[in-house]
Amino acid sequence: MRTIILGICLLIANLSIKAQLANGIRIDGGNTPILVYMNGKQICIPTHTCFIANLTPQHYLIEVYETRMTQRGQPSWKGKQLFRERIYFNGNEIKEIQIKGSQSSKPHPIHNHHHHVMDAELFNSFYQTVKEESFENKMIKAIETALITTDFTCEQCERLLDLFNFDSKKVELMKLMYPQIVDKEAFFTVINTLDFSSNKEEMKKFIKQYHK
Repeated sequence: MRTIILGICLLIANLSIKAQLANGIRIDGGNTPILVYMNGKQICIPTHTCFIANLTPQHYLIEVYETRMTQRGQPSWKGKQLFRERIYFNGNEIKEIQIKGSQSSKPHPIHNHHHHVMDAELFNSFYQTVKEESFENKMIKAIETALITTDFTCEQCERLLDLFNFDSKKVELMKLMYPQIVDKEAFFTVINTLDFSSNKEEMKKFIKQYHK
């Protein structure tokens, strides 16, 4: 019996390790060879699919260019840009980026942000849905899901922040929402809702880095 239990524990541990190793950002170029850059640094040699693992939760600037397959040791040719977007990776997922385009066609990334801000009635409904979640992590997950198709205003962001008790979670949510805030010029009002000056400075540094 002990042997069976030990075997099951080892199997669960092995599966857990494999699941952890699978987390990352996957960029699929389809039939088009691609070069992938993350935060300005080339990540892979010419390839059709690039998987970036072992990433910490934060925003990453992902850029993808057309290229040609080369022999080992030869320099990579960097062609048209097919994709450029700042992606948020939460540390516990496989973020898929599917690139559409070819060397003979106009670049066309599938990730393009033409979102719309929720109207007052819809936002109130969304706000109640988030508020009724039992754990803060689930609340943040609900907001993260909404960000896939929705933009927010600073006022809406502030209302959602009011649902959280501690600066640490508020800062996490601000970093998540900021890229899709439509009135970024007013975001200082959101930062001012934080209690501690150190957290306010952290957000200011984040914004500066975001716009570099």
